[in-house]
Amino acid sequence: MIQSIALLLLIATVFIFISNQVEAEVYIQPIIGLMFGALYSKERFEEENLVQNTLQCCIGFISLTVIWIEKKE
Repeated sequence: MIQSIALLLLIATVFIFISNQVEAEVYIQPIIGLMFGALYSKERFEEENLVQNTLQCCIGFISLTVIWIEKKE
């Protein structure tokens, strides 16, 4: 269990580094309940030629979410 939490803390640190590189918005939010895990999502908006990327890492009662938008040409 401790190793899993340490891995999620490492993932959260990498997410913060990525957010600085791509000038993303970072949200730190409380969670009602207990959650552990990480995810990546990529959503395309064809009308505006945009791609929204989302990284999320949940550690216990805290969620770290990083969101940035790329313009496609």
